[in-house]
Amino acid sequence: MLIKTFIIIPARSGSKGIPDKNIKLLGGKPLIAWTAEAIKTAKLDNCLAILSTDSNRYAEVGLATGLAVPFIRPPIYAEDSTSTLAVAEHALQWFEQKYHYLPEQVMLLQPTSPFRAPGMLNQALEMMQTSQADGVIGCKEIHRDLTTLFNLEAGFLRPLSDKVTQTRRQDIAPLLTPNGALYLCKTAVILEKKSVYAEKTLPLVMDAMMSLDIDTLTDWAMAEAFVQAYLVG
Repeated sequence: MLIKTFIIIPARSGSKGIPDKNIKLLGGKPLIAWTAEAIKTAKLDNCLAILSTDSNRYAEVGLATGLAVPFIRPPIYAEDSTSTLAVAEHALQWFEQKYHYLPEQVMLLQPTSPFRAPGMLNQALEMMQTSQADGVIGCKEIHRDLTTLFNLEAGFLRPLSDKVTQTRRQDIAPLLTPNGALYLCKTAVILEKKSVYAEKTLPLVMDAMMSLDIDTLTDWAMAEAFVQAYLVG
C-alpha cells in the first residue's frame, strides 16, 4: 500500500535558548516523545513518520520513542538559518530515492509543540480529504484587531491601522496566526511553490495549551506547570 502522508518531525540539535531542548525531559520523557506518542495514539492510516535530525544522540532517543530515523541530516540542513521548507525538501529527496515515488502530502510536526492532541492529526487529514484545500495549518486565535496592533518606528508606537480604537474583546472577530504545532501541505505545492503555505489553506484552530510553542525557558516553565497540574499527560 502506498504511503499517502509523510510525517516529518524536525529535531535539530543546536538549540541555544534551551540546550538540547528536543531531548530534554518534560514530565519525565524526552520532548520528542510527546509528538511520537501523539502520532501513535492517532493510529493514522497510510502514513510514515520519521525523525529528521542531525544528531546521532537524538536519533537514538527518537528510535527509543518508536520513530523511524532513516538518515542523519547533513550539516547544511541543520544550520540556524535552515528553513522548515529545506528540511521538508531534504526528507522528500530521501523518500523518493527510497520508494521511487512521492507521497501525496507532507505533515510537519515540531516537537516544540508537545501538547497538540492526537485528534488534531486526524482532523487535519480529514479536512484535507473532504475539501478542495491544498493545506491545513495549526492556528491560534489572537483576540485583537488591526486597530489595536502597532509597529515600532524609531522606538515609538505606530498603528497598523489608520484608526486606533479600544474595541471590546467580545466585539472582535479574532485574528489567526500559525501556532507551529502542525503543517499539512500537498507535496506538489511544496516542490512547485517552494512553500508550506498553500494558497488554499484551511486553519485548524487549537486552544492556548495545544498552541504552546516552547522556545524560551519561560515557555518551558509553563509546559512543566501544565504537566504538574495534570492538564496534559
